[in-house]
Amino acid sequence: MDLRGQNFDLKEEIRSYWSDRAATFDDSPSHLIENQYGLSAWQDFICRSFELGPDQMLVGKQVLDIACGTGEISRVLCSLGAEVVGLDFSEKMHARAKEKLMGKSWSPLLCDAENLLGVVDDAFDFAVTRHLAWTLTKPEKAYAEWRRVLKPGGRLLIVDGNWEQNHSFLYRLRRQIADFLSPLPARSPEEMTKDQRIRKQLPYRNGLTLEHLCHELVQAGFVTVQKVSVSALYGQGMKA
Repeated sequence: MDLRGQNFDLKEEIRSYWSDRAATFDDSPSHLIENQYGLSAWQDFICRSFELGPDQMLVGKQVLDIACGTGEISRVLCSLGAEVVGLDFSEKMHARAKEKLMGKSWSPLLCDAENLLGVVDDAFDFAVTRHLAWTLTKPEKAYAEWRRVLKPGGRLLIVDGNWEQNHSFLYRLRRQIADFLSPLPARSPEEMTKDQRIRKQLPYRNGLTLEHLCHELVQAGFVTVQKVSVSALYGQGMKA
């Protein structure tokens, strides 16, 4: 797959960074969706965000999971009856997702989320992405691509946060509790350096605000953009 262009070096560094984290990605409670409470909470959240009734769910719907990673959101979507395409540009992330979703209505798509090569227009009823928007190198291009592959009337759900600016007392308290309950292995100095080097080059390096995201989604062609409550989960979400 050819990812070359103006952002080739940064893009490849980002792909390398996430590929290196694939093996331990689900160790983080912010990414793993546990079955007892987390799965049902995510099912309710997605149905509410897409304004689906309890007997509708996503049965037979074509859904794109953008930057699917290890397949946690894909797993939720499949449990709701969707036919899911899991898009990611990391083969190592895809390998983990394939293990989880074997036998499910799920297929992998090795592709850059900012350039959906080979994906036809109007292909999906819904699209979902979690913790991707803040890492985009060309967000305007990505949002236009996501709009292109949605059917007329299709909907996009973005779950993300203003990670650079979210230093409220409540946020820090939640992080401390999460770290206490589920301590993660310490990250190496090399990994921390790489993380900071990437962050400094991103368009959203000063933070991803709801206002900025809303404006860029409208510019990309989305007609209505709304904030949705994710109090039962974490962070902030936007639907378009």
